[in-house]
Amino acid sequence: MTSEHGFITLIPVNRLERAKGRLEKLLTPEERSTLAMITTRTVVDAAVALGPVAILTADEAVKTAFGAEARILNEDPGLRGLNPQLESGLKRLGEYRSILILHADLPLASTAQLSLVSEGAKGEGSVAIVRPADGGTNAMLLRPPGRFALAYGTGSCALHTKAAEDAGMAVATVESADLEVDLDTPEDVAALLASETGRASKAGQFLLVRGVEGRLDAS
Repeated sequence: MTSEHGFITLIPVNRLERAKGRLEKLLTPEERSTLAMITTRTVVDAAVALGPVAILTADEAVKTAFGAEARILNEDPGLRGLNPQLESGLKRLGEYRSILILHADLPLASTAQLSLVSEGAKGEGSVAIVRPADGGTNAMLLRPPGRFALAYGTGSCALHTKAAEDAGMAVATVESADLEVDLDTPEDVAALLASETGRASKAGQFLLVRGVEGRLDAS
């Protein structure tokens, strides 16, 4: 993936004590924070082969764990919510004409799958999006960033698509079964553990060792 000023992946990572809140009935606080670190590691490892990586976070443990291989962007304490924080992050990466915003909870992320996203945005004025089953936006490549407001949250893929098209950008929806898998809910965990690929992933192995599959069966 190339552009006039290079390419960078921007990964927002929540504070670990707040991570995976919708899994609180399935996982302990320690398990949720550990799972968040595992999936972040998977995503970072997949992204660094494509180019530089920036992590947007307020968590000191995350900064320590990834600071040697990623540019750390501190969250702005004056901003509330993911979208304002990401908008701020994009501005601080203003030297890049191509930015891939990537969620940190994608247990099956790989360099090969991210390459599909990079190939989806064809030149200046284009966007490539990966849409999970819930209609969110798991990955979004912006060439260039800043032409429309970010709208992460419920139904964000449709909102991003419309906003990009209204801004005169070409939008490609990238089909990637692996990147469409995230870990927001117990149903997501069950889906991950229902496949051999998911069970073999680092996140899947952690969940199996902790006996989470049995908890799902009991619920």
